[in-house]
Amino acid sequence: MDESATSQMQGLHVSAREFLHGSVGIEQLRGGWFSPVRITPGQMRYLGSVAALHPGQFRGMARCTAGITLEFETDASTISVPLHHGPAPQGTRFVMGEVAKADPKLPGLFEDFSVEVDGKAHPYLQYFDSSLYIDIKGNTGRLPGFGDPHSVRIWLPALSGVELSEISCDGSFIKPVEKRRTILVLGDSIAQGYAVTAPALTWPVRLGKMLDADVINQGIGAQVFQPGTVPRLDEAPCAVVVSYGENYRYEKLSFSQIERDIRAYLSEVAALFEDVPVFVASPLWHNEQVSPSPNADSLAFVRLLLEELCSAHGFHFVDGAKLIDADPALFADGYEHPGDAGMAQIAQRLTYTMQDVLEDEQVRRERALELLKDAPMTAFPLVEQIRRGIGRVMVAEKNAIFLYDSPRCQFLYALEREAGRNVLASCVEPAELCMLGRVALRDAQYILGMHRLTPCYLAVYEKDEPPVYNILLDIRVLDRSFADEILANYVRAYEHEKEDIEEMLDAGKFLGGFENGELVGFVGEHPEGAFGLLEVRPEYRRKGWAHALLAAKIAQHMKRGFVPWSEVFPDNAASLKLHEQVGFTFYPPEGMTFMNTPAFD
Repeated sequence: MDESATSQMQGLHVSAREFLHGSVGIEQLRGGWFSPVRITPGQMRYLGSVAALHPGQFRGMARCTAGITLEFETDASTISVPLHHGPAPQGTRFVMGEVAKADPKLPGLFEDFSVEVDGKAHPYLQYFDSSLYIDIKGNTGRLPGFGDPHSVRIWLPALSGVELSEISCDGSFIKPVEKRRTILVLGDSIAQGYAVTAPALTWPVRLGKMLDADVINQGIGAQVFQPGTVPRLDEAPCAVVVSYGENYRYEKLSFSQIERDIRAYLSEVAALFEDVPVFVASPLWHNEQVSPSPNADSLAFVRLLLEELCSAHGFHFVDGAKLIDADPALFADGYEHPGDAGMAQIAQRLTYTMQDVLEDEQVRRERALELLKDAPMTAFPLVEQIRRGIGRVMVAEKNAIFLYDSPRCQFLYALEREAGRNVLASCVEPAELCMLGRVALRDAQYILGMHRLTPCYLAVYEKDEPPVYNILLDIRVLDRSFADEILANYVRAYEHEKEDIEEMLDAGKFLGGFENGELVGFVGEHPEGAFGLLEVRPEYRRKGWAHALLAAKIAQHMKRGFVPWSEVFPDNAASLKLHEQVGFTFYPPEGMTFMNTPAFD
């Protein structure tokens, strides 16, 4: 397409302001032109005031259009968006210089705009900084009204500003896309999107896409917690993310001033968004060797203060050190500003954390069961726990499913290593974990320090009828009055607290065998529903009690509609033999590994 042809484009011409997402308003200019804005006038007054640390830089960065999009549906084959592209602020130029030092080739890959058609990245043409042109190949050559409808999404520059007027196209219609729920992001240069190669690759944009939300990205390069800059929005967002703190390592501020500003700022957030979930991230990892901090103590102080204030305000504290790996390769400048891969990692880990709060857990349970319906037996423990309503499904994605019940009952099934790593970093407590399959197994050791590995057989009772046993034996459900007796006779009682045993007894999870009114043996189940805690007193062994107790437990579970299963360690020859005699099917220990940190031995 040549420019003379596009200038004579026939068809529709509509104001671009109808299609804005992620904007808090517009600044009206002459001749029908306007600037979309992401920072309110009230905020701008504070950003440019003497109270700001760098008012000139803040004003320049605030005029960038990070996170703002044009979205519409059309049947056009060619779309034109006239625009005036503003110069990059000084802060942008500085960071681009740092990126060039790390990789001289990288700055040439940066794009000012991102375009998606039907959710997929799409090429565009830009002539003389005057217009953005998009050709939808499937509709090329078709008469107006005969093209297929497509959804188009255009991200405006993250590191500079633009002026817009209208959108032109050769289709028969162009209509806005309905606004989604909104996430408000308050942050610094990392949130704004320094050093990513395209505006759609920042972590706030990726986060919004994963959570199906529009994002108001108020990330501003070099910013810290500045009281007075929390926005007053016309409509409440569904969530607020606060991500400041890294820049305190550069600023010569006293701890008292830092604390005063952070307390005041978070109090403003609490007052303005009283009924909105707020997620506050502490500073991310940075490469101290490459870029030593003039004020390193400030970062540690900020982290502790944020954790304290989140508890006080009822906010969700997010450990920034867990949002991105301590890997310089993930940072475009080699030390502080994440590149594309680093931004993806931050967004995914933050999504897992936020989704657990914003989404109904029952929806995740149903999604997890759907994802696991054709999974191999490796995933069976997760399926059965979800079916029974055990634990909390925190992650239910195509490549990773994670269930949490307690620090001692966590199950992860990952199909892709990066997904597994993201769950390990953002969701798993460094205590005990059951890893289903081998994907990300070594990562659990590296990320969480879970160096104690115990492979385990998965034993599943797959028959249609429970095993036969002597029904004349006195086997009954135990109550909490038997807690002390169980702890006194169970050989691994040191692994259990009395309160846990009492809770399981109250839930009817223990069966006991009796002779002449005396408890001779018992069988229970672990929190995840697997059979366990099977013990027969020495003087009553070799009389069929173990077989009878296990068979009775199987019958109890089958009556409830459960599939009976056990975890059997390879060195437990007696348990292996018993389960085989009763009729369990064994699956190799490579599929189930219990992991723990040394502190949880």
